[in-house]
Amino acid sequence: MTVTTSETQERARTARKLGDGPRRAGLLDTAALCFGELGYDAVTVETITTRADVSRATFYAYFSSKDEAFRAVAEMMCRRFLDAQHMEGPAAEDLREVLRTTTSAFITAVYTYGDLLAVIEHRARVDSEVERSWSSVREKLVSRYVRFVERIRQVHDVDPCVSPPVLVQMISDAQMAGGARLSKASVEEQNQFIADMTTMSERLIGFEESK
Repeated sequence: MTVTTSETQERARTARKLGDGPRRAGLLDTAALCFGELGYDAVTVETITTRADVSRATFYAYFSSKDEAFRAVAEMMCRRFLDAQHMEGPAAEDLREVLRTTTSAFITAVYTYGDLLAVIEHRARVDSEVERSWSSVREKLVSRYVRFVERIRQVHDVDPCVSPPVLVQMISDAQMAGGARLSKASVEEQNQFIADMTTMSERLIGFEESK
């Protein structure tokens, strides 16, 4: 259901959305949990408001419908995956350490949001807005990773086994698929997968084996 509002109410909702305050963030986190646990179809506005312990009026102050809330959740996930791939500070100059840190952060994000990712990917097939957001973030993740591998090649004079775009797509697909498959595995299994993916990525990119 979509609630019809006046122009004034819609402007107020847009202002709250752009403000991205703690109340909206809390609703998004709760909605993300609901969609991840139950799937898109089983979730209603009441499901979200009950879990969040807020009124329907509070929900509709931020979102016009379940669809809009889901799209906002998908956008939030996109930002979190892009953030997982980013590293700043002095350590960012050590490219091998950047590779290790961001690989761990990215796969950990897949573990954390594995169920929700599956829902987002399924929903993207029928919701053009979700599809655009999700396709855009996947493209950004890959293009950023390609630039990073190119930088490694220049700085460390390494020789990737295949062209950076092909290599990055293969690694990214493996991280996504493997992380989703192990989202409910033991911590030991998850940590081993991160270690294995890190080692594999280093060797495929061309780093020498660690002593």
